[in-house]
Amino acid sequence: MKIIRPKTEILWLGTVDDGKKLLINSEIEGVSYDLITVTADDEDESLWFEIVVNDYVVQIPMSVVQKAIESASDEVHSESWYEKNVYTNNDT
Repeated sequence: MKIIRPKTEILWLGTVDDGKKLLINSEIEGVSYDLITVTADDEDESLWFEIVVNDYVVQIPMSVVQKAIESASDEVHSESWYEKNVYTNNDT
């Protein structure tokens, strides 16, 4: 799987019959993609983080995404970080 880090932008989409949404959009090889959509539920205005996976629109509660982001800043590290900070050779 190829890793890319394209330029992204936040867009607001408002329609008469679908409310207002926040989009994270990116252009990849000249094609514009909506990567992430944040929507509000019609019943209770709860926020949902929405991505498309194959033929499914997957909605995750925004509270779960916020918790993941908060946790990530303290707990997610690269392999090189672990090599420098955890897997050091203590045999001196």
